Amino acid sequence: HAMAFNFDLDTLLPYGTTKMVYIRNWRLGILNIILKIGIFAFILVKTIWYDCAHLQEFPANGFARLSMMHPVDECDPYDPDCHSNFQAVDTLPYCTQYSGPSLTAGQVKSDEESKKWLKSLFEDDLTSQAKHKKRRLVAARELAKQHGVPPVGTFFSEARVCKYFDHIRLTWQPKIANSFFIPTRYQRITQKLNPDCYDPTVHGVKGDEGGADRFRCSTAYTTTEREDYYVADIENFKLTFLHQFESTSTGLHGNQLMYRGFLGKCDTNHPKDIYSECEIFPVSNSVGDVAAEDEAIAGNSSEFPSMTQDDEGADTISVLDLLRATPLATQNNLTNILDAVLPEDMELGARTLREAGGTLILSIDYSNTGKKRPGLPWTIMKYLGPLKDFFEPINKPIKPITYTYRPYFLPAYRFRDVVSTRPPTYPEERVVEEWNGIQVNVLFHGKLVAFDFNELLAVLTTSLTLLACSVLMVDMFACYNPFSSVAPKYKTLKFQPSEDFTNFFLLHKNFDPKGPAADPETKQLRSTTPSSHLLDSKLDQHGKVVDDIAPDELVTLLNYYEMRLNRLDAMDVNCGFQDGNEKDRRNINANNFIHEFVKSNTHPDNKDFVKSYLEGRTAPSPPPTSAKVLPE
Repeated sequence: HAMAFNFDLDTLLPYGTTKMVYIRNWRLGILNIILKIGIFAFILVKTIWYDCAHLQEFPANGFARLSMMHPVDECDPYDPDCHSNFQAVDTLPYCTQYSGPSLTAGQVKSDEESKKWLKSLFEDDLTSQAKHKKRRLVAARELAKQHGVPPVGTFFSEARVCKYFDHIRLTWQPKIANSFFIPTRYQRITQKLNPDCYDPTVHGVKGDEGGADRFRCSTAYTTTEREDYYVADIENFKLTFLHQFESTSTGLHGNQLMYRGFLGKCDTNHPKDIYSECEIFPVSNSVGDVAAEDEAIAGNSSEFPSMTQDDEGADTISVLDLLRATPLATQNNLTNILDAVLPEDMELGARTLREAGGTLILSIDYSNTGKKRPGLPWTIMKYLGPLKDFFEPINKPIKPITYTYRPYFLPAYRFRDVVSTRPPTYPEERVVEEWNGIQVNVLFHGKLVAFDFNELLAVLTTSLTLLACSVLMVDMFACYNPFSSVAPKYKTLKFQPSEDFTNFFLLHKNFDPKGPAADPETKQLRSTTPSSHLLDSKLDQHGKVVDDIAPDELVTLLNYYEMRLNRLDAMDVNCGFQDGNEKDRRNINANNFIHEFVKSNTHPDNKDFVKSYLEGRTAPSPPPTSAKVLPE
């Protein structure tokens, strides 16, 4: 029946079901209450009220158009009477025309030795040894260490001739969406066609005489002149931003004219929460609603005076102010980031941003996320009953939408754009324009939140899981605490063993209608337990006692009931016999009592089978002890 390979399947494969037991222990009660209060506070206070995790987040994607304007005297640059407002090149320290006071020793590479090694970093003898960019960069660093590069933040740009350019000259066509280039260095390279380079229109398809070299071409053009300039006063050029966003899931859309704007000054490229980890500064003249808590933490707009919204609704900021707001400038306390020695992780070697260029990410985040703004709809609030008056003041609506600029640099060996122009003498001559500068890429990282009932249900479902975990924790602590003397009692109360159902099935399947437990009229089993059968045998059909219980029967009966009761209330866990196979005389007595009852009520045709089955389950009698025998 319930045996397989000499294993009792009822013991190996029991079924567990839930039973509610009230353990009268104040310590466990307090632990249970504390855990549930903690879960209540975590879900309702921390998760829903403070973190607003029940609000579903949706991405806010967008498009931006950037442009740049050279410094002018508050006028239309296309007006004939409008004048530029460039800083004079003799006041700019990175220009060879600079005539101001000398910088202190170590701030610039003024000595011939420094100029020599700086120039050698990119000469042919170095590039021939390390043509790969990464190897070349490592070689540059080693030379820099040998000659003593000044600390991070020191003015380090090599002086070059500065040249004025207006915004039209510095605007690339066609424009790339969400991208803009800010040139800082300009090289004009004049080249002539190399007559020794093989050209089938000149030398014929098979080439002129000259042996194996007649088809060779060492270089198509040779450089005849190179001019190298810095873009004068590029740091005071003004950038103009126009952008729009949309969130298809929420149906929200708009542009910077509709919302308040901020500039974020962070210490890291990827803050988790810009309002708590960064300084934010308002965009002057931007309009729109703003949360009171954001208004309170916003800094003074005078720190970035060029950040404003003009009369046409475009946001403007100078190149210098935008770069000052980057984590690179904040971490190293830099005010002039273009000419400063930068950390090694910027991968610039011994060059500055003005000389080599770099990559700047401008994150524009349209967002309405915030702490302590649960935004529960009033349809839910009205079901709170008397708690409504308590929750109404703390149920603040979702924050108004605002947008935030957050610039940050990515490591870049350099950023260069090359343009080839064709003079009238082309193809005999050509002019190559090489521009180094800051490549600005705009990304939209904003998130918009909205109340979603399914998200609220998901959060509340999590709370149910945590409540179940709290019950499990209390149960584990109560039942398996190795330092508790009452843990076995708790375990017995929590996990109550049942009877061995193999005996029950044997009794029912192999029942003998003529056995002692059979009802003579119905031929049905009158008792399914030996204790009930014993008591039934002492009564007549009218319920009167017709026979006395013998002393050995009384001891067996009391022992059997003691075991059953202790499995229920765990008053004496040493008499519960959870496994049922313990080598204890009380357990042996109870098992024998059960098995004898089963065998005596089995049909004669099956008695041999039942006997062989129960022989292996009836524990042997223990050795004699000094226990006293009850008198008759």
